[in-house]
Amino acid sequence: MKLNDAAVLFVDDEPLLRESIGAWLAGRARQALCAQHGAEALEILGSNKIDLVLTDVRMPVMDGIALLRKIVKAEPRPHIILVTGYNDLTPQEAYKLGVDAIVEKPIDRDELLRAMQSCLEKR
Repeated sequence: MKLNDAAVLFVDDEPLLRESIGAWLAGRARQALCAQHGAEALEILGSNKIDLVLTDVRMPVMDGIALLRKIVKAEPRPHIILVTGYNDLTPQEAYKLGVDAIVEKPIDRDELLRAMQSCLEKR
């Protein structure tokens, strides 16, 4: 699958980053949706077929780790990229939980693009 055929959900509690990455994704993906925390992301996932989830770790209401634990049980399971500025999980712990890739903040859009394309090519 190519990015321009994919539905992508970006989950982050920082409004400016969410708007910026959301607009950037809208120009590259078939569908780009955004959520401000894990609970909102689950609502979106419940009513949309999402191919790729990009999620922060530290967020109010429901953090990215709790979201990740719920997403990995879904069928079909979207690919998951952890986007974080903190070391809440080691890479080994994150991959064991089901993360497909990790991109550190501040976000390098070229790195994020490569990670998204790599995940989607697996499908």
